[in-house]
Amino acid sequence: MTPPPESETTVSPPRGTADEPGPGPARGTPGSRRLLWYALAVLLVGINMRPAIVAVSPLLDEIRHVTGLSNGGAGALSTLPLICFGIFAPLAPRLARRWGMERTLVAVLAVLLAGSAVRLVPELFPLFAGTFLVGTAVAIANVVITALIKRDFPQQVGLMSGLHTTMLVGGGAVTAAATVPLRDALSLTWAGGLAVWGVLALAALLVWAPKLRRDRARRPVGEQEGGSIWRSRLAWAVALFYAFQSLLYYTATTWLPSFYIDHGWSEGGAGVLLAVCMGSAMVTSLLVPVWAQRSRRQSYLAVIGTVLCMAAFAGLIAAPTGAAVLWAVVLGLGLGAVLSLGIAYMSMCARTTHDAGLLSAMSQCVGYLLAALGPTAFGAARDLTGAWTAGLIALVVLAVPMGITGALAGRGGQVTR
Repeated sequence: MTPPPESETTVSPPRGTADEPGPGPARGTPGSRRLLWYALAVLLVGINMRPAIVAVSPLLDEIRHVTGLSNGGAGALSTLPLICFGIFAPLAPRLARRWGMERTLVAVLAVLLAGSAVRLVPELFPLFAGTFLVGTAVAIANVVITALIKRDFPQQVGLMSGLHTTMLVGGGAVTAAATVPLRDALSLTWAGGLAVWGVLALAALLVWAPKLRRDRARRPVGEQEGGSIWRSRLAWAVALFYAFQSLLYYTATTWLPSFYIDHGWSEGGAGVLLAVCMGSAMVTSLLVPVWAQRSRRQSYLAVIGTVLCMAAFAGLIAAPTGAAVLWAVVLGLGLGAVLSLGIAYMSMCARTTHDAGLLSAMSQCVGYLLAALGPTAFGAARDLTGAWTAGLIALVVLAVPMGITGALAGRGGQVTR
């Protein structure tokens, strides 16, 4: 997949620069080694954003068998993190203003680690309580890391957003593939299989905790005057684009293995196809934000990602078995493109670091609350019709407003309040 000529020939400065002075790596840190180390620390947060959540999926059948959890309870467990994302994301800018971004990240990493530890107890209440803590921590970290990239990497927003999204997608893919083998290799229970991914949170916490002492002089992000970001048309375009892509992403990744199993693939084969999809998503999640920053307008990237998603869903309807690998690749490329572009918009369409945090919080609040409905509604359509076609047609239809809002968000403007 190569970008159209516009992105190669039209190079413009990033839309907006960080507004707060300070010792961020992008402004005068002593040498590239510290900048590289700081970037790696940021990416280490990114790789923690999915494992503690995704690990539930491959262990869900065992959890249900051992604990007696009902189908409705299993659905609630899978949806709980998305609800936490939507509810608690708006709190992140306030916490970052009060404590500073570094302290906030350390705090949420500690909560993430605590949530993983709570799930070591093989009972339903600790399972749900730990999942709630995990979802809350990830909700806040998702927002803070977007504002931090805007503040400390203003000239590399596209690259850092792409790397962050790649770590996010890659972390989820590795977790989905490795949770069961890791559990078996270490002779763990299902609870241990969930909790083992807390090691990543511990590693991130050990890296970020020393930064509190070094970064004590860095002042928290102040609140700039202005109206509510919820009144901005551009902010709504960004938020709705992120909402529709979240709905498509979580619905597709939740049901794709079951779709393939129903069409004759083994559980292992269906898992491989999901891994192929996620691997393809990593390609566009890295490249698309870089192309976005090099272009004056990003609308064409939203349209390309949308077309790829629609083509994949249509292909699954028309030829579910004859070209299964092809559709998995195409779907992954499309989902990776729109996911990474949605995250990049949160920084690129914001004028200041504070606005980036507000836009990220708004987008994730709207996005994940809508996304939480997707897997449930898709499953209900499957139960009502006895087939997959109605749900897939609905995803094709929902991709249309995703493309429209993504094109509107990519016209080159910035949010004003």
